[in-house]
Amino acid sequence: MVSTWSWISKRREESILSMELEHLNHIYEAAKATVSLVQAFKRKSKEEVEKYYSKVREEERNADKVKDSIIEQLSTGLFHPIDREELLRVVLAADDIAAYLKSASRRILLVCRMECELPTSLLDPLEKIAELSRDSVETIIEAVKLVRSDPKKTIQLAKMVEKMEEEADDIRSSTEERILEWCNEKSAPGTCTALYNSLTSLEMSTDKCEDTADLLRSIAILSI
Repeated sequence: MVSTWSWISKRREESILSMELEHLNHIYEAAKATVSLVQAFKRKSKEEVEKYYSKVREEERNADKVKDSIIEQLSTGLFHPIDREELLRVVLAADDIAAYLKSASRRILLVCRMECELPTSLLDPLEKIAELSRDSVETIIEAVKLVRSDPKKTIQLAKMVEKMEEEADDIRSSTEERILEWCNEKSAPGTCTALYNSLTSLEMSTDKCEDTADLLRSIAILSI
């Protein structure tokens, strides 16, 4: 009975991990579109910013649909309670990445509508953090693929995501001061608030990448 339970649980878990890869692929597309959105902003192309925001929103909705399917599978399938909890936490943490990317993109869009003439000293950091978020999601996808077959590699990949989050946090800290200086000069509270919140949301997306990677690392450690 124990071996049968383990076999069923393992097969179910593999199915969920496969669905989670689909979930993460949509989040990755949202992350790529966020990078493109910031780059379009740097080019002062409002039309492109609108287009890429629509893409981010579409992929976030797609990710939500897959998340709902995963949760349904977890609630009805045969899983060990610990396995169910671990997998659910990974799914929800990853889904938060998409939520913060959409939030950041929406606020950047608002900034562009209000003031599309911003110095590169403010936009370059946004682009860099968006790239770090994109690269982190890509690394997480590789970690999920290897979490059972090569758990030690998954642990290494999780460490890479952690370092990217630390870099994003450093960029956010240094950019906050630049935003405050620009705001004092421009006296544009609406633009300043949206810009600051864009920076915060982008950095939070990397925080959630780290959370997701940490959960995968825990699963990998238990597999060694």
